[in-house]
Amino acid sequence: MNKLFWLPLATGMAIVSVDPASRAQATADSGPPPAVPAEELPAGSEVLTRGPLHEAFAKPVTTDPQAPLVISRQPPEALQEMPPAEKPAGANIVWVPGYWAWDDDRSDFIWISGCWRNAPPNTYWVPGHWLQLDTGWEWIAGFWKPIAAQAQQEIEYLPAPPAAIEVAPLGAAPSPEQIWVPGCWYWEQGHYVARHGYWIAPHLGWVWVPSHYAWTPRGCIFCPGHWDYDLDNRGVVFTPVYFPPPVRVQVGFWFHPGICVDLGMLRVNLFVNPRYNHYCFGDYYDASYQLAGIYPWFRCQTVHTWYDPIFVYDRWHYGHTDRDWAKHQEQDFKARQHDVDLRPARTYAALQIQTARLPAAKRPAHPLAEPVKVYAASQSTPVKFERITTTERQQLAAKSKDVGTLRNQRADWESPVHRATPSTPTTTQHEPRAETKPAPTPVTRPPNVEPPVKTPPRQVNVAEHTPAPPVRVKQPEREVISNPPIVPRPAESRYIEKTSPAHPALENSRPGATANPRSSPQQGKNQKDEHGKDK
Repeated sequence: MNKLFWLPLATGMAIVSVDPASRAQATADSGPPPAVPAEELPAGSEVLTRGPLHEAFAKPVTTDPQAPLVISRQPPEALQEMPPAEKPAGANIVWVPGYWAWDDDRSDFIWISGCWRNAPPNTYWVPGHWLQLDTGWEWIAGFWKPIAAQAQQEIEYLPAPPAAIEVAPLGAAPSPEQIWVPGCWYWEQGHYVARHGYWIAPHLGWVWVPSHYAWTPRGCIFCPGHWDYDLDNRGVVFTPVYFPPPVRVQVGFWFHPGICVDLGMLRVNLFVNPRYNHYCFGDYYDASYQLAGIYPWFRCQTVHTWYDPIFVYDRWHYGHTDRDWAKHQEQDFKARQHDVDLRPARTYAALQIQTARLPAAKRPAHPLAEPVKVYAASQSTPVKFERITTTERQQLAAKSKDVGTLRNQRADWESPVHRATPSTPTTTQHEPRAETKPAPTPVTRPPNVEPPVKTPPRQVNVAEHTPAPPVRVKQPEREVISNPPIVPRPAESRYIEKTSPAHPALENSRPGATANPRSSPQQGKNQKDEHGKDK
């Protein structure tokens, strides 16, 4: 009997389990209503085919933190969101709710829809949040955190580490079957010790996310290196949506994400905004975006303010069949940069028109975005789906509120007015912050209006590199997470190994005791090739 059960995580995400007998007990008047078709969103709303990618689905590794973007407007209160009935199969799949992001082109907020995520083994999601300052609101990024061996889960804030070291490879790879892992600083006995960069043998289906730090105004949070799933096995990500201000405060409104992003087309139109700690996708081809700090993802090879573990993995993986894969990414980008007709439309409505105008022979097997029902039913998608009941969806939606609780806790811990006892864990119960809903304003934007494709989106100034402000802590400070997570069961997938590879031997807890491995031709023993065989 295939039963599921609740696994409470610190993020508020959970794996739903419902007794089969209870599946038929959902009544028409319990919980939110069924999904509203995407075409029937409230007037003025737009399903977008460009914007930030949900940070829990994929996030660049920032090696050189910059000053966060500060906006003058308060973010709206989070929408009520219902996950779709189409869920990727697997015990480790979790629903991560959406959040508001700032869209510079609109000078307004857009909703980053929730996503189905195949969570990295033995980790839990700590969501990002908007932090209020005297000068406005700034975005503080989220991160995946390993589950501690002890029952008590903590977030530790550290003094800022020295400047990043050895982000770029030191010379050529000892072997074509190795990739570079950048250096990092480890906090050891009251000071930082360098862990040098090294070469590692990749594993098919697994992406190594190197150790790095998540910057906050209070202190830097160490994120140890971990194995994550490759892009095709991470789950399902949905399109952003623009909602006019009256909809954001509409009582009883529930949003049902229903338009998902094809991961193959995502790679073709993928960008990075290091300062915002987000990937972006869609039409960011105009030169003004690079001047504003939004780069095509392959630029990680020459701009070393971030490390892109997905690009590094894909370059190795696809390089087996296309030695010039990385060059082809740049060539395709330049073609779309010079020919606006090759760029994807910016809204789902316009994308449908754009696709319909193509000759049948030139239409892609999957467009950049399509209904998740169509995507799930296709025989060519790499994801195996299952359907969950209305009751299970309602339970997931209810548990999503716990994510908001943890998000608000972070905002309290990291706000300028927070004070904690240095080096002493403290347990503080924080009530969710009261958010003021903005007053409704008339809708002035007509629905489904596509921005002119052939017109540059805007004129921007050159984005100067502004280092992140100094953090407040001088010694480590800790906060205890009130709801410790339970380790999820390993995902069952026929496309990847059931257990993640072993941690690299050089990712130890005492880097000062390790010789400089920069010239090491091999990283540890028992290496496996791309087919999983011993080398």
